[in-house]
Amino acid sequence: MLEGKRVVITGAGRGIGKTLALRFAEQGAHVVVHYAHSEQHARDVVEAIQHIGGQATMLYADLSNPEHIRQLVLQAQHAFGPIDVWVNNAGVSVNSAEVRGLSELDLFQRIMDVDVRGTWLCCRELQQRHTLTEQGCIINIGYDGALKGDPGLPNQFYAMSKGAIIALTRCLAVEFAPHIRVNCIAPGFIENEWAQQKAGQSFRKKITEQIPLQRWGTADDIAGAALFLASSAAAYITGQIIVVNGGRVMY
Repeated sequence: MLEGKRVVITGAGRGIGKTLALRFAEQGAHVVVHYAHSEQHARDVVEAIQHIGGQATMLYADLSNPEHIRQLVLQAQHAFGPIDVWVNNAGVSVNSAEVRGLSELDLFQRIMDVDVRGTWLCCRELQQRHTLTEQGCIINIGYDGALKGDPGLPNQFYAMSKGAIIALTRCLAVEFAPHIRVNCIAPGFIENEWAQQKAGQSFRKKITEQIPLQRWGTADDIAGAALFLASSAAAYITGQIIVVNGGRVMY
């Protein structure tokens, strides 16, 4: 159902974004792999897609920079033509080297600049430049903690930013209708690099006990939801928050 679709995925060099790029390509989509930090990671994703016979290109942009976002939208359209699916996946990780050493206020500002303002500006550029096809869709990536609430400063920052994304999703679903659909996927705890290398066994056990399906999610779990939302099977779905977390938060 996605053969020949033109898809842009922000933050596609690693983690969930990388898996999204690969799974869309496996379904026949032409993929723009956006990156902000590691050119090599993005190149590896593009080469992996090309290895399976897919089409992909990589584009750089600092999503805290409005001019970079404008150029990203223009270059993506130039690369493949009108875009069918735009996935706002990029976000600041509070555990990354990118933010190491920042003060609390600077960390808060960086998260808001990339996660919230960056996502909003991408959507704004898409609308103003009529970049999406008439039956196009936007998929935002949220966080189930924005629906539940978790203690600790990192969770506060992340939940605030993703709560804004959830609200933005609903606003744009109304504004961009009837032709453009806008939905949000809210992942729970995912088996990523941080989970595997930094999360202690006691913490992992505590979280697993909170999940009815008794396991942490995978990037493929998120990709499955994204492929569905991007397909014609979801043609009557917009403004929705799809929580993918094994039942930890039921919404």
